[in-house]
Amino acid sequence: MSAELMMEKPAEGLAEAGGQADLRNRAAILLTRGDLEGARSAVDSALEGAPEDADLLALRGACRARQGELSDGIQDLATAVMARPKDWELLNNLAVHLQQMKMFDEAVVFHVKAINNSEPDQHPQLYINLGLAMMGQGEHLGAIQLFETVLSVHPDMVDAAVNLSSALNSLKEYGRSVDVCRRTLAIAEAPELYHNLGNALHKIPGRDAEALAAFEKALALDPTNWKSKHMLSLLRDEDMDEIPANFVEGLFDEYASYYERDVIEKLRYRVPGLIRRYLLKAVPGRTRFDSVLDLGCGTGLTGVMLRDITDFQKGVDISRNMLKVALEKEIYDQIEAVDLQVGLGEIDRAYSVAVAADVCGYIGRLEPIFEKVAAVLEAGGLFAFSVEESFLADFEVSAAGRFAHRRTYVQKALADAGFKVLSVAREQLRNSGGRPVFGMIFIAQKPT
Repeated sequence: MSAELMMEKPAEGLAEAGGQADLRNRAAILLTRGDLEGARSAVDSALEGAPEDADLLALRGACRARQGELSDGIQDLATAVMARPKDWELLNNLAVHLQQMKMFDEAVVFHVKAINNSEPDQHPQLYINLGLAMMGQGEHLGAIQLFETVLSVHPDMVDAAVNLSSALNSLKEYGRSVDVCRRTLAIAEAPELYHNLGNALHKIPGRDAEALAAFEKALALDPTNWKSKHMLSLLRDEDMDEIPANFVEGLFDEYASYYERDVIEKLRYRVPGLIRRYLLKAVPGRTRFDSVLDLGCGTGLTGVMLRDITDFQKGVDISRNMLKVALEKEIYDQIEAVDLQVGLGEIDRAYSVAVAADVCGYIGRLEPIFEKVAAVLEAGGLFAFSVEESFLADFEVSAAGRFAHRRTYVQKALADAGFKVLSVAREQLRNSGGRPVFGMIFIAQKPT
């Protein structure tokens, strides 16, 4: 009997192990197909019998991350890495997910560990991943060296060229970016490379015709490329009422990691301080407001300026990456991801103040958003915002690809929405290309 029992137990164990392997394989296949619920169900079942299995934990981590449970997914991946600390694939996956959480310092550590524990033939992609994490840190020069190292050995590696040209464009090294794009495009075509080439050429005086051709090629290769569509509209001087929301979202998601350093140190961005100054001047004797709705709050530069003069502050923005930076400042009572072209988010009160710093540069026709703002303000509530200055049309797209507005048009749009203009101040808002950009700070009031 004992011998039979001993034989039966291993048989059960083998069957159980085989069942777990089947579930693991099924989960991996379902995850590849995008069936997240099916993959999660299979991996959860498998983990009941092997709760410390590193492969299963990694699979569940990937499922959780793609289901929006990024923090829990990272915990699973970290546990898997603890079980197999020299598994380069696990290390790389953990690092990639840490990047998605904007934990770039931690991501760099695990990317380096992945490289140190992998074979040389894995290094090109791992170098690219490390470079992307370094760009998140703002270490563009180090990232550029990594991308160039990859391309020196694999000149046809499109990912390396795309990321290298993006980094060079960020540093305004447009000539080098053009060279990188064209060198790689001679070997392999890719819409992203043509788009980056177009961006670089557009920034070089006298090269707009070449930029137009590059964006047209990008769109021919990928008709869904909304970034190139938008740039073509700008270069063709087509009429636009607003800049596409997905373009704005993508722009600021990519910009988030170095946005503040760029606008404060390079562009000398002054709008947040100007809004505070003119808001406090608008109603003499009033130094505090019950609530502020910060529209297009970005990383919270305006929120920082207003936190000490309000009891409640909510920030809304289309870019989740910008909101993550704002969240770290702990200056908002509520934060919400919102497309302002659609609505202003969940509104649970009538606000004393609404501010829109540098928002109108992405919206041409202002009447719709002014009406939305009026609807969320209390009687007598204030609306403070900036616009760049146009003298010709009611609104037009500037050479920088942003909307500028004529003063009389803004005043009429405010009046149509029921606002009374309390003050308009012409100010230098920022620099662009080494030159001052002028605009206006408006303070308007909803009737009491």
